[in-house]
Amino acid sequence: MPVYVVYAGAAVAVYVLFSLLIGRDLGQSLGAASGNLLLGYGSMALVNALTPNFGFAVPVNAVTLLAGGWLGLPGTVLAAALQLVA
Repeated sequence: MPVYVVYAGAAVAVYVLFSLLIGRDLGQSLGAASGNLLLGYGSMALVNALTPNFGFAVPVNAVTLLAGGWLGLPGTVLAAALQLVA
């Protein structure tokens, strides 16, 4: 099983747990978690696919996958900005 599947499952589980603790119902929690994961991982894949145009790539590791999955688009932007600074 690829490691990104494990991280995606862990991110969804934690997100849903926190959402349930603050009072959202299960449908809202799962919808928000899956939307963030799709936007975050999709945008990270898009940035890495356009690497020749941008001149840099976002490394795919545990930290960037969790940031992209948990925060969605802002997580990918954060990972890209940190890559430019480093």
